[in-house]
Amino acid sequence: MSINLKQCFMRVTLLLAAIGVSGCKGAAVEPPVAKLLAKPLNDTGTTFCRDSSGLEEDCFVASAQDGNQGRDAQVGLVKTGGGQAGFDWSKIATDGSTLAQQSLAWQAAGSEAANTQWRCVQDHHTGLLWEVKSDVPTAVNFRDLRYTWFDPDTTRNGGNEGLASTDDCNGIACNTAAYIAAANTQALCGTQQWRLPSVNELLSIAVSANLDYAIDTDYFPNAKNDQYWSYQSYAPNRANAWYVYFSDGGNGTALKTLDTYTRLVSGGQQ
Repeated sequence: MSINLKQCFMRVTLLLAAIGVSGCKGAAVEPPVAKLLAKPLNDTGTTFCRDSSGLEEDCFVASAQDGNQGRDAQVGLVKTGGGQAGFDWSKIATDGSTLAQQSLAWQAAGSEAANTQWRCVQDHHTGLLWEVKSDVPTAVNFRDLRYTWFDPDTTRNGGNEGLASTDDCNGIACNTAAYIAAANTQALCGTQQWRLPSVNELLSIAVSANLDYAIDTDYFPNAKNDQYWSYQSYAPNRANAWYVYFSDGGNGTALKTLDTYTRLVSGGQQ
């Protein structure tokens, strides 16, 4: 049975990243700060099993796979927060506090005080803090805003800085460096360590079991089933960077000059 791209990145690249080797077709350029992950990534969120022909079968008799291995398959798994399968998330307010009520759904007319809006999600398993998008058209983190990939730091950009688009995204230049700077200036959710995520980090919030929308919208509302930038350049062509596609949890590369979506991350993996 073939290994899909998500499994390849999450299991092979983790072991080889520190020495600059990629086990997947199309290596990603790793900045010098990239190290073996301090904490394990999430499972895929898949709780069913398939046989070698791709047909669904009882996980009790199936070969080892996500549906019967790891956190996704644990009975009685103890979590700090909530989420599907083995995921363990909490909703975080703009000031970095944890919402008192975690079970309420996002409401467009809601508020953090009412526990019906939140600005970030804390992943208790990986230690990562993720930003959440807004459905307010004038918000700086509006869900529909897209950015060109831009990083002038030669130690991180793989030899190609991308495009510093100056189009206006609600008061911020429409490039990833400008958006990161704005989030850090605001100390969003109590931190000034915001950045673009790696491919692996983006894959850690992809829920493969959710067909056509590979993310848990109970925690990540206003998400797009589209491409989200990683910080990693594409080694064979440094004019491109890697993205994760949240329609199906797949990944690929695109020109850095392309306008696409971002979801910033902070914390623990690097």
